[in-house]
Amino acid sequence: MVELDVLIIGGGAQGLWLLNDLTKRNYRAALLEHGELGGGQTCHSHGLIHRGHYYDDKDMMIVLNAAAQFWEAFVDEKGIDKLNTERAVAGFGPGAAVIKYTYFWRAAGLRFDEAKQVPPVMEGGKARKLFETHEFSLDASEIVAGLARDVDHAAYKLDDSEDALKFVPNGNVIERVEALLCGEQIEFRPRMVVFTAGVGNYGLLARLGADTNPRPAGTPVQACRKNHMLVLRGSNLPMLTAVFPIEGGLRGVFLCSRTDPATKKHVWLVSDHRSTAFPMTTSGTSTTDASPSEDWVKPMLVSLQATTPQLFANGTADDLEVAVYTGLTSERSFGVGEHMNDLYIDPLGFENLLAIWPTKLTMTPFASNVALRFIRPKVPEPSGRWPTVDRPITTSGPAVAEELWRRTRTANPHECKTDWLPYREFLDRWHANGQGNIS
Repeated sequence: MVELDVLIIGGGAQGLWLLNDLTKRNYRAALLEHGELGGGQTCHSHGLIHRGHYYDDKDMMIVLNAAAQFWEAFVDEKGIDKLNTERAVAGFGPGAAVIKYTYFWRAAGLRFDEAKQVPPVMEGGKARKLFETHEFSLDASEIVAGLARDVDHAAYKLDDSEDALKFVPNGNVIERVEALLCGEQIEFRPRMVVFTAGVGNYGLLARLGADTNPRPAGTPVQACRKNHMLVLRGSNLPMLTAVFPIEGGLRGVFLCSRTDPATKKHVWLVSDHRSTAFPMTTSGTSTTDASPSEDWVKPMLVSLQATTPQLFANGTADDLEVAVYTGLTSERSFGVGEHMNDLYIDPLGFENLLAIWPTKLTMTPFASNVALRFIRPKVPEPSGRWPTVDRPITTSGPAVAEELWRRTRTANPHECKTDWLPYREFLDRWHANGQGNIS
């Protein structure tokens, strides 16, 4: 039997950040992960650390800007490089209410300057007004590795079995958690349990009978959305971090760059604000197709040509390779309409349980801080750190996942990635198949 202050289930950025915060405060905490660290929502993302320049909501800007300060400290502490040393760009199309955005930016304390020149790849595009900002992008795999570095002794991989995890509640208290680790059943007795498993939160809550809302009765507590990412790779791609808010006809495009370690070519991860509802069962199955959607890819290509037209001029596109992938985001749902919360932490009627849905990577440290405020009254006297020498449980820790665009295969049925194709072949293959199956 293992006595713990806090047991975290789910090893993405959120679970690992919370594990670090708890360890620094002398809590005895451990983390369980079924797959790879960061293998879900964390490594689907751009790794973009927002400060809020994309949004027209001052309160959102304030929260994101505050959370970004924690990320700046994290980058400095772990020695992680920002993927683009140039300042990020926020661009507005014709007709956008630029003065509204800049007013909110100033009110929220965001730093920005009017761009002195247009990046060459954007010349002739629809972006009429450009600003330089201090937003930045990080490699999600490096984020996970950095977060795991000081707490790897407390992170354990669950066996690949349906019965690898069992909860034993007593009323509205989780008394113990039984886990299979390397074929051995370990009994944990945590004072608090925290779910940070992203999409997996839904199945975990189902085991406790907490997967539906009381009002409207029977509606799921979690909703998922399918998100797409267009990936471009080429020798002539510049390093660029840019956001284009929806106003002005630029479709809310996000663009973050990095370097492919295999080819040393620059890579762009490009998406927009659009996503698709992806209803799932608590066991993780869905009747919705996980493959890329034609309705998303074609407009995305139009948006990319509108924002970075020089990428496709003078034969530059002949050097490009293109792929597309899909992954899921999970959010707290109250069963009313399609809008879901950007950040939600919910005990769901339990005395010693928290489920966290941060949705945005930038929100991770902020959500961890809020979770600590829940935990302190329940665990007022920490028991002391988990031993850092000689792992208390004999098992190796989970591996760190690669960003999804780098993988040759996907781990879950709700993820999908196509093969790299030359740009012209990508277009031909896409238009030749009405189902959008371009792999």
